[in-house]
Amino acid sequence: MKKILFINSCPRPRGISRTLRLSDYFLKCYTDKHPEYELTEIRLFDEDLRSLTAADIERRDALLQAGKTDDPFFRFAHQFVSADRILIGAPYWDLSFPSILKVYVEHLCAGGITFQYTETGSEGLSHFEKAIYITTSGGFIGGNDYGTEYIKGVLNFLGNGTFTACYAEGLDICGNDSEKILQKKEKELSIIAEKW
Repeated sequence: MKKILFINSCPRPRGISRTLRLSDYFLKCYTDKHPEYELTEIRLFDEDLRSLTAADIERRDALLQAGKTDDPFFRFAHQFVSADRILIGAPYWDLSFPSILKVYVEHLCAGGITFQYTETGSEGLSHFEKAIYITTSGGFIGGNDYGTEYIKGVLNFLGNGTFTACYAEGLDICGNDSEKILQKKEKELSIIAEKW
């Protein structure tokens, strides 16, 4: 069975989070037409995730050197590398995304599991074919979109699947109809899901 990994980086729950609303909508559009995909959602804010310390890095390197890649330390890396499709849902925060997503990326990057070094440089070992990044913002992102480019770079480092991004912006601007904006983005996401 093929696998979709939904990396839920939304701190607010369903019914409140607008990013989560769009992410769920996209997944429904896709999985309704592709029942052969098994969906796994990882809620980053429910995980025991923290930045890697010096001790964590030493442990990671020792485990990798000993070939103990089945250690639970690498569970996120194994889950990621086995996905065929990846959805990252993250609200636009402070010019990028919630910091928990960066911490998660630290746990993904494991030499020999999600990437390897070759004579010509690094090579991603993740097998995802397609990835999408969905974000929402109260204002307009404009030229201050550092999150999307970072995520695109990480995915390019870890694999060679195609990348798509979808934004719903201006949701909290006075005079804007946030519901209308979200509904418009849902239509856009249904079209993206057709080709994803």
